[in-house]
Amino acid sequence: MKNKVALIVLLLISFSGFTQNLIEKEFVILTFEMNRNKDSHGTFIYYWIAELENYEKEDEYKEPKIHSLFLHEFYGSEQLESCCLGKVSYPYTMTTGTEFNFPKNYSEYLTDLRELVKNNREKIQVIKKEWKDGYKEKVTVYATTVRGKLCECKFGGDTYLTKGDRISFPKGNYEIIKNYLTSEKRILLFKDFSDFNYSNTDYRTGKK
Repeated sequence: MKNKVALIVLLLISFSGFTQNLIEKEFVILTFEMNRNKDSHGTFIYYWIAELENYEKEDEYKEPKIHSLFLHEFYGSEQLESCCLGKVSYPYTMTTGTEFNFPKNYSEYLTDLRELVKNNREKIQVIKKEWKDGYKEKVTVYATTVRGKLCECKFGGDTYLTKGDRISFPKGNYEIIKNYLTSEKRILLFKDFSDFNYSNTDYRTGKK
């Protein structure tokens, strides 16, 4: 699997008209895969992202600022454009004005990026819960460290997330950062996700 996902020239040209002045940064993409033994009808998949921090000491810890990352195409193209301009975005809202004028091969770009994330991830936590009547839930948390650019903006709706939350869409080339978990003077995430509200879409098994 290649360590880079590159947008084709047409996609880069199409995006150039509506974009923030983006800076390449290092991030960790978090994948939450949730399975239930009853009523789930497949594996739920959620993506979140946090900027990687540099640390002066190996035992130093900073609470990560984690926000939603949308790697599936379920929103209108005008919401992607709004976010890339730094405006408020409503990705879950569909109206008579909703458009789907995405750059050519945008779906393929997202598919390739999801594959890159999946093929280079490391398991960092497993959360198991059990309720009465035999209901069980298992959430596996994975981390993929990458270098790339994001369109970031405020969320304007009230579905899944809270109004004013930060959300993001990937843009351009992404490259895997290898051996990050073992690099000196860096910490990935010493965070317990047991109480983290990770539900930000309704995608399930069959969508990578």
